[in-house]
Amino acid sequence: MRDYLRIYVLWAPGQDRTAVLAERLSKHFDGLGMERDGAAVRVPVRFRSAQWDAASLIPRAINLDEAEHNAVVLLHDDYMYEAQAAWDPYLESLRAQMDARDGRDVYIPFGSPTGEPGLPSDKRRNTQYARRDHWRASLPAPDARALRFLLHVVFRLREHFRSLYRPSSPDESLFVSHAKADGDGAAQAIVNYVNSTNQDVPLSTFYDAKELMPGEDFQNVFEEEINRGTLLAIVSDLYDSRPWCVFELTTAKRARRPIVLVDVGRVRTSRTYPYGANLPRVRPARVSTGTDWIEEVLVEAMSEGLRCDLFQAEAEKIAKARGVNKPVIVSRPPELFDLIEVVGDGETLIYPDPPLGRTEHAILENARAAVRPSLQLKTLSQLA
Repeated sequence: MRDYLRIYVLWAPGQDRTAVLAERLSKHFDGLGMERDGAAVRVPVRFRSAQWDAASLIPRAINLDEAEHNAVVLLHDDYMYEAQAAWDPYLESLRAQMDARDGRDVYIPFGSPTGEPGLPSDKRRNTQYARRDHWRASLPAPDARALRFLLHVVFRLREHFRSLYRPSSPDESLFVSHAKADGDGAAQAIVNYVNSTNQDVPLSTFYDAKELMPGEDFQNVFEEEINRGTLLAIVSDLYDSRPWCVFELTTAKRARRPIVLVDVGRVRTSRTYPYGANLPRVRPARVSTGTDWIEEVLVEAMSEGLRCDLFQAEAEKIAKARGVNKPVIVSRPPELFDLIEVVGDGETLIYPDPPLGRTEHAILENARAAVRPSLQLKTLSQLA
């Protein structure tokens, strides 16, 4: 069975910092998003750097047909610039092969951190590179630059799959759900950071009523934004007790949208909203002392969104091939909420591997027998 998505990272050998970025990307995609029982969505990452034989500087050729979709990440630098006579024909040929695959693949090039011009064939195509030469001033820490690199890749992949499978859908925003009383500082910090001139990833945010025009129905606008976006929930001590926070989180779960919880709690929570479980949660450090934590949160949010996108697209394809009638595809392990609020008249609920554990399965089976006895629960591998 060929890979649904495969990522290739290309760079000229000799620059250790470039190799570190490639390794960071590989590690990130080796366990993308939610992990359960030691299993996570894995996107294979392949390196193309070392020369394939003594007669040439270029690496081994790439067989694009080994995956349904490919992402080619180019890390241009001064070493590649010096060897462009060898690298440029390699990339030009590879991009021609990508062009012949009806837009299934995506090219994600990063410019040299020291400002050397891009490859000649890319210039002829007017190809935009991510400007790494600007990062050193705005992102002095190497780890911050690595996170920005990851954010660019994940965001570009999400946009690529949206253009392929939901071309008529509007751009997705990051809906920052928060309790005004004790979560507003963290929420404002994220929104201000995303919209600052130093942020070169074109994310968009929806913050709160400040985004509304006078006279608009704010509940309808909130629902529309949540139903097409990724929910980033700032879980402060008071978050679970606020009716609008509960409404926003529940709306996102009902719409099967990507959700990431950002735990910024300080003292105690009197009651945890039960349907805030079954979701990825991050606990960033130094929330009150700077903005270093925000890049990490954004990477987590976009990565969870990409994981959901990939699962949805692959599950739809397999369900159609297997002739499954009325599939309900959930990108998280199924829960009681899904049986009541999400399934509708669906006949098969498809969820990510691995299968539910014994305890969860028994609870869900009891509920299914009472509410929807005809419903089948299958993981993607069971379906395939």
